[in-house]
Amino acid sequence: MLLAELFTSMWRFLAMDAPFGSILLWLAAGIPAHALDVLPVAFLFGITLSLAEMHADGELIVVCGSGVSVQSLSLPILLFSVAIAGAMLVVDDAVAIPASARRDDLNRVLSGQKGQGRQVSDITIMAEGGTFVYRAASYDPQARRLADVDIVERDASGRMVSRVQASRADWKEDRWAFAEARVFLRTRAGDWTERVERDYAPPELREDPSSFGVLRDKPAMMRLGELAAHIETLSRSGLPVAEAKTEFNKRFSLLFTPLIVCGLSVAVAGLFRKNSLLMSLLFSLCTATVYYVAQMLGSLSAKTGWVSPAAGVWTVTAIFLAASALGYAKAKT
Repeated sequence: MLLAELFTSMWRFLAMDAPFGSILLWLAAGIPAHALDVLPVAFLFGITLSLAEMHADGELIVVCGSGVSVQSLSLPILLFSVAIAGAMLVVDDAVAIPASARRDDLNRVLSGQKGQGRQVSDITIMAEGGTFVYRAASYDPQARRLADVDIVERDASGRMVSRVQASRADWKEDRWAFAEARVFLRTRAGDWTERVERDYAPPELREDPSSFGVLRDKPAMMRLGELAAHIETLSRSGLPVAEAKTEFNKRFSLLFTPLIVCGLSVAVAGLFRKNSLLMSLLFSLCTATVYYVAQMLGSLSAKTGWVSPAAGVWTVTAIFLAASALGYAKAKT
């Protein structure tokens, strides 16, 4: 995986005269995430290889003949699977995601995209349940500044009651402040009035600056706490939330992968009488491929809105978990 990424990015690095040490650091930063991706597959092959060799050497027959079932023999592996699942959650949140975020920043620097991704352009969000609609040409997360701002206030029926236009807005403590703003107000008669306000900072314009930077952030690069807050911000701002919710559900659904591969590996132990080692590994490889492709299709369906994020992610996990549990319980002994 690392070599494939290196080969696809090397030409950019060479074109920008990227330092060799920085390239090595970029490669190293990708190890934690790839290790977590590979771990369940390695676990699958490890269990399958061990049980298949025991079957090929006749050891499994001796074990079962002594009154020890395959399920009892594999119980420590099952408990180890639970431990791996917990470790994956902790390591992913504490190590892999920060390393991936650092790697993404390094990639921009090494490929000459230092300024790219800092400012968000052409933003429109809803706040306060749709009462306020913010539009800005750009948002600078470093300075907490909006450029070319246009804010509309609406009543319960959706009719516009006020409008604020300014070339710039800066975040001051708990609200947005405008050095000079054009304020439009609708009168009771339905007419519009206009006035120019200096140092204009109404308390109702208090949408958090993080709401304007959500489009710059990548859900895959966020820790669980940050991702939950990101989802809440997207929902409050009226922005698409399917991708973030899908990523959030995937974080927990993939924790069942070690349990799934454990059940599937035990299920094929002793299933094949001829070429048991080769056939067991081939079966495991095909099963893992089908599982990951199904997860990918489920996530894609959730992100595009065909199904809800929970249904797209957890349906695949539930089906394979049920098949794994049934295979484990019915394993030949």
